[in-house]
Amino acid sequence: MVFSVGEIDLFYKVIGQGPPVLMLHGWGGCADSFAPVSQRLANLFTVYAIDFPGHGQSSWPKEPWHVQDYADVVRRFMREMGLEGCYVVAHSFGCRVVLKLASQEPALFKKIVFTGGAGIRPKRDFAYYRRVYAYKFAKHMAKHRFGVWLYKLFGVDVKAKVENAGSEEYKALPEHMRRTFSNIVNEDLTPCLEKIKAPTLLLWGTEDTATPLWMGELMEEKIPDAGLIKLEGGSHFAYLEHLEQFLTVVIYFLTSEGKA
Repeated sequence: MVFSVGEIDLFYKVIGQGPPVLMLHGWGGCADSFAPVSQRLANLFTVYAIDFPGHGQSSWPKEPWHVQDYADVVRRFMREMGLEGCYVVAHSFGCRVVLKLASQEPALFKKIVFTGGAGIRPKRDFAYYRRVYAYKFAKHMAKHRFGVWLYKLFGVDVKAKVENAGSEEYKALPEHMRRTFSNIVNEDLTPCLEKIKAPTLLLWGTEDTATPLWMGELMEEKIPDAGLIKLEGGSHFAYLEHLEQFLTVVIYFLTSEGKA
């Protein structure tokens, strides 16, 4: 099914019957990224799973977006579907969107489940900043005649180095979505944490390298009503690697009364 928000066609799926649960996938994923979880939750809940704009079957934004733009689309969708006060299960980038929404409208979600949640600025060492500023310098040189001189003098093809920089995930995106990706990963949502009022369950793979465990520990510390469960040996996709444990904990959390 498709829900239109301005120029965006938002694809979504609905399965099951019961209290509503909204599923928000990670960057580069789609509604089906949560398929094994959605199918099991559908035995107890009405599950709404969306494709974020620029993902799956949803249309692409036509200009660079920020996390707030994605949050605005999800808010419109929730209101149209009557989902205010629903449960939400989010992974990675989906957690960024929930942090925005739940900090702005605390009553929007009844309970929150984060797994591999993004939104906290990573700790950077000297080597990282050296790479960043070297890239920025090379990018600047590539726009000027200095780049041509470097190539003639030292055989350094600055333009090629700039074009080859970055992750494969980043390089595969159209230019305006590269800027979107940059906008998203450079926004620190840590100030949102203390504004989250809904009981929040955090499930984290202990070997997650994309959103390391210390990020989950910080979320547990900063969110007023939060509890952290470590999925031993799990990666950024621990919710799939430890599916049965994940489902057992999430279902108990969503169906029980009280805090995280």
